[in-house]
Amino acid sequence: MSHIVNSYNRLKIPIIRGEGMYLFDQGGKKYLDFAAGIATTSLGHCHPYIVEKLKEQLDSLWHCSNLLTIPQQALLAERLVSLTFADKIFFYSSGLEATEAAIKFIRRYFYIKGRKKRNRIITIEGGFHGRSIAAISAGGNERSREGFAPLLSGFDKVPKNNIQALEEKISDETAAVFLEPIQSEGGVYSLDVEYLQQVRQVTKDQGIILCFDEVQCGYGRIGSLFHYQNIGIEPDILTCAKAMGNGFPIAACLTKDYIAEAITPGTHGSTYGGNPLAMTVGNAVLDIMLKEGFFTHVQKVSKYLRKKLLYLAEKFSKKVLEVRGEGLLIGIELKSPIADKIVDQCCSKGLMLTKILNNRVIRVTPPLIVKNEHIDIACDILYDSIASNF
Repeated sequence: MSHIVNSYNRLKIPIIRGEGMYLFDQGGKKYLDFAAGIATTSLGHCHPYIVEKLKEQLDSLWHCSNLLTIPQQALLAERLVSLTFADKIFFYSSGLEATEAAIKFIRRYFYIKGRKKRNRIITIEGGFHGRSIAAISAGGNERSREGFAPLLSGFDKVPKNNIQALEEKISDETAAVFLEPIQSEGGVYSLDVEYLQQVRQVTKDQGIILCFDEVQCGYGRIGSLFHYQNIGIEPDILTCAKAMGNGFPIAACLTKDYIAEAITPGTHGSTYGGNPLAMTVGNAVLDIMLKEGFFTHVQKVSKYLRKKLLYLAEKFSKKVLEVRGEGLLIGIELKSPIADKIVDQCCSKGLMLTKILNNRVIRVTPPLIVKNEHIDIACDILYDSIASNF
């Protein structure tokens, strides 16, 4: 009998070790990991450089209050500012915390400006921003929201890729538009670039904030540090997490100066956010990702993966509805809700994947260090599993 709250449909596999692209169970069986901790261990398991840096910091300092200056935090913030649109960074331990921060930053900004009625935030149907009450009020599917009423007011949902619906929803109470450029939990749907360009223009014209949630699609997964850089559309706020620490809990809210000025001492905080261990790991991850050729590799291997998966869709056209997504964030939508059976069968054959969207979508999110030969192995297992389940 487990003493753990039953909030996950766990595979009954005791994983005890990871190395590079692989996980290992107690019996020594290895699994090619194309889940990557849900797009998190993007540099593979136990990357030796990150392990080395973390061990060095373990012997020095684990934690100190944010009331003190943390040099590793200042360094990571400086680096991220130099690499992005942002002027200021606030660090956390989870993407959910970054979501909460973005909501608070947005509302606090308009409060300071004397426009207290501007507190509503427009979100996009199918979006997912975490599992707190605020996050499921802003997004999430029906299952994540069921039984948690009353949800928070202040959020207005509109259909994806429909600029007219968004414009019609804007009022003198609207403070921001908060969206995922690629809706991962919602089925791996990329919002149209033309639509995002229109949203950016509308928010500028209306004097409201545009916030991108790149918790899952950011940090290299689409072939550059952040996806907004791929599409050339700068937000005012951006949330990120997951791959920032390659599995170590790190997250951040990136923002422009004019918004950050509203956050003054006592208005916001985090006990663990920006701690020395996390910041050391965050800097180590950036060291690796910023090496020459890293993002070029992601772009090349992404094309190879897409080619293989499109072949799968063509071969099983009566079984596979669509392959969609960008970079190394791909969804395979099936015509029948049997993604769990295929994922389980792949696992039995040594391949880790995840399922989403009412059991119809298989999500493929390998570490960014994946090579063509890993993709070949994974696709062979996936082909066999799909073939035997229809």
